[in-house]
Amino acid sequence: MQPDAVVFDLDGTLAHTAADIREALNAVLGCEQLPAVDIDAVQRMIGGGPEELVRRALHAFNASAGDERVKRLTKKLRERFGTQGNRLSHLLPGAQQCLDYLSGLRISIGLCSNKPEANCTQLLEDLNIRQYFDVVQGSGSGLPLKPDPTALLATVKRLGAQQVLYVGDSATDVATANAAGVPVALVRGGYCTEAPEFLDADWILDELSQLPTIWHSN
Repeated sequence: MQPDAVVFDLDGTLAHTAADIREALNAVLGCEQLPAVDIDAVQRMIGGGPEELVRRALHAFNASAGDERVKRLTKKLRERFGTQGNRLSHLLPGAQQCLDYLSGLRISIGLCSNKPEANCTQLLEDLNIRQYFDVVQGSGSGLPLKPDPTALLATVKRLGAQQVLYVGDSATDVATANAAGVPVALVRGGYCTEAPEFLDADWILDELSQLPTIWHSN
């Protein structure tokens, strides 16, 4: 059945953002005289929000990751995200075609990400796709982070949708959708350490332009 709303994850699903995230993270780590992380390492760290990104980076260097230090560095990272911009980020293959298609069918489009909401909005604007989104739900609003389903359920409620499809790239996204009782499609090539076949997704896509095949094939 064709959904009346599609909700997307952001990093690794709609856009390749790891280079900008790496630049911001390395700037913060450099202030602590810690080594820089490479792009592959950053991609494995993405997915739990800024605080978890900092914690994973510190653990990677066997550095102290006490709560006070993590909070201090997370604050610096958020500030860096706010001033740095998204010059190294770009849409993933098929993303523009997918958004155009959904918009043409008047299917509502939402975003649910662990990325801070202001940074989500700025990224969508920098990528020239903000106009497609009826709802943008990022972190910082007081709701728990994914894989807790609360933020996804809040996004669905704000969209006023009955038939919803969630689209992500990771085990976190599958767990979030399953907990919310929402069907989920995974896109290959995102920021996930596991192969999509080993996760409990309803569908696996090679790229986002294939999304309509989910309901066209039924």
